[in-house]
Amino acid sequence: MLGVFVITTNGTSLVFLVGLLLLPVLVSFVSIIVRLISFKRKKYFLVRPVLTISMFILVVVIANWTYQVALDQTVSEAEAVHRLCNENSSCPEKPVGWRINDSWVSRNDLGFWLKYTASYHSDNDSFMIRLYRGPDVGEIVTGGVNFDLKVSAYEDG
Repeated sequence: MLGVFVITTNGTSLVFLVGLLLLPVLVSFVSIIVRLISFKRKKYFLVRPVLTISMFILVVVIANWTYQVALDQTVSEAEAVHRLCNENSSCPEKPVGWRINDSWVSRNDLGFWLKYTASYHSDNDSFMIRLYRGPDVGEIVTGGVNFDLKVSAYEDG
C-alpha cells in the first residue's frame, strides 16, 4: 500500500489508486471478523489485515492533509488576485506564477507531498479558480472587482 506514494505525486491520481485499494481493505475486514469468530486460530494472524487497514487509513489521512494544504495555497493565491482586481479595476488574464496550457491557465504545484492542479478563468471584472481533488470534485474560489472572495465546494455530474 505504501507503493501508492511511489507510483504518483499527483493527488488527483491518488483518488483512482485509493479506489483500487478498497478491495484489500474489504478482504482484511472480513479476515479479521472470521479470525475473531474462530477461536482456534492464533491472534497473531491478525497482524497483516490490521496493518493493511492501518496503511489505507494513513494514505487517506495524508491525502486529505495535502489537499487542505493545496486549498490554503489556492485561497492565498485567490486573495492576491482579488487585491489586483480591485486595485486595477480588472482581473488579470494570467496571474504571476501560473502557466498557459492551450486555452486555460493552470498550476500543477499546489500541495505539500502530493500535488494538485488548479485552473484559473477570468472575465474583465471577475475570476474563478478551480482546485481539482479528483474527477469532477474539488473547490471553487471566486472573486473580482466589487465581489467578495468566496470558497465553495463543487461536484459535477
